[in-house]
Amino acid sequence: MERLAWVEILDRHGDVSSRHPVYAWPLRIGRAYTNDVVLDDPYVAANHLEINPVGEGAYQLKVVISVNAMMVDTLRGKQADATVSANQVVRIGHTQLRIRPIGYAVSAEKSLPSKAWLRSWPALFVGVAALVLMYLLTLWLNYDRAEGYRILLLPIVGVIVLLLVWGGFWALIGRVLSGRANFVAHAVNASLGVALLIFLNGLLYGYVDFALNTDLMTNVLPEVAEPLIIGALLYRHIGLVSRMSRRRLGIIVVALMASLIGFGYVSEKWTADNKLTEMSFSRTIGPPFILLAHGKSTEAFIAGASELKSKVDE
Repeated sequence: MERLAWVEILDRHGDVSSRHPVYAWPLRIGRAYTNDVVLDDPYVAANHLEINPVGEGAYQLKVVISVNAMMVDTLRGKQADATVSANQVVRIGHTQLRIRPIGYAVSAEKSLPSKAWLRSWPALFVGVAALVLMYLLTLWLNYDRAEGYRILLLPIVGVIVLLLVWGGFWALIGRVLSGRANFVAHAVNASLGVALLIFLNGLLYGYVDFALNTDLMTNVLPEVAEPLIIGALLYRHIGLVSRMSRRRLGIIVVALMASLIGFGYVSEKWTADNKLTEMSFSRTIGPPFILLAHGKSTEAFIAGASELKSKVDE
């Protein structure tokens, strides 16, 4: 018997979960065992849907007896009948399906991808090593002999444990939503991202401000760079656990980061009065040879202080 078409049952991600060959028209779909395609869906009627071809790659769908009818992806609301193409998805109950003719043109074969380096164990080793190195370096630069070397060693254990917990959290979400944990990829993502944040906050900002005799890096750049880095981390994490399009994922991450930035701005304004007595200055003292812009002379500093004093007195 010659096959005429295929009925594809899709999962919630839009991937094909099963295919049923069509040998004769009309094709009947429902929960009753007299149908050509039997569905185990309590929200589908016993004799729910009847399908007939009406042209090249087009099909007429008619609801037989059902209180839930059907929904088509390009139409709003419940439909009693509709004409669909091979690429349109039809929903009856909680089941998604589409009809593909025998001559449907499939996409070209894809080359097997090489294993992504960021999902490999060597990448995780590099990420953890970078994180530990950045953490130890910033602790060493702020080291106080009175506290002993324990301040260099004990925090590392906590950082690694936190990294494992964070990667495990996202891996669990991925296992539930997409069936793939990708623990190594999540851990690499987190370790490299946090190492970059530590490098910027613990080293780059302070030393650049010291070299250029400014406070722009410490007070201005983090408000731009850090949300971008955190947004990129979230984009990567969510992309690994979901199958949504890049555009939709980008919109979600941008909206989330905009909300967080807005919340931080409102909080800063709310507590601004409590910070009036705080002085803004660079906390980094580097070696003299990295100075690119020298500070004010003693005379200029005293003159500026005298001018400020007169304004305060007024």
